[in-house]
Amino acid sequence: MTPLLNSIYPRFGSVRGGDEVTFYGENFSEDYTKYTILIDDIECEVTAATVSSVTCVTGDKPGLSTDPYL
Repeated sequence: MTPLLNSIYPRFGSVRGGDEVTFYGENFSEDYTKYTILIDDIECEVTAATVSSVTCVTGDKPGLSTDPYL
């Protein structure tokens, strides 16, 4: 059966990474090793999967400055 994506939570996150993002839908594989998720061309490490959701943790944006005055 074809997977169907219904929603993503949260819709927005930090460019610093470390945010947990969950994709909700139907007919997903429960084998989380089968997933490769990229958000803005940055890998989101998959940590869990069920038939109705896949969860990943976002990576940080390369070149991000930690200087608060920039």
